[in-house]
Amino acid sequence: MLNYSNLLVLAGSLCMFLALVLAWCLVGVRTSSFMKAVFPSYQYLLKAHIDYLMMSGLLIVFFLLFAHFRLSAPLFIVLSMITGSLMNPVGFLVLAIKPKTNQHPSSAFGVVMACSFTLTTVGYAGAAWSVARAAALAL
Repeated sequence: MLNYSNLLVLAGSLCMFLALVLAWCLVGVRTSSFMKAVFPSYQYLLKAHIDYLMMSGLLIVFFLLFAHFRLSAPLFIVLSMITGSLMNPVGFLVLAIKPKTNQHPSSAFGVVMACSFTLTTVGYAGAAWSVARAAALAL
């Protein structure tokens, strides 16, 4: 059986890279009128940056937990975690660029975000369940 958990480190590293790019964009918004025009909402840009940082940490922590307990995470759980971790901050990024985006749940934006949140929830809940179960069995 393949160990898909290694994909979590790759995705976590990508999230960290994106967080660093957004950190420089935050600096650019404070120092450049061009960047301010690209990202009119500093607050949403900051939220995207923080969200990518958090997702990076979560992905790497769960990789370490899976390795510690010698668990092989199911591909569906890993892909749900990765997709949600990459897509959730995109919502903030869209709002940083277009703050007046229709956020109603029935809008295209709302539907995409609801799907992303669902995948994130399923992925991290499945991962947490697997790790908690392994920890309980190790007692």
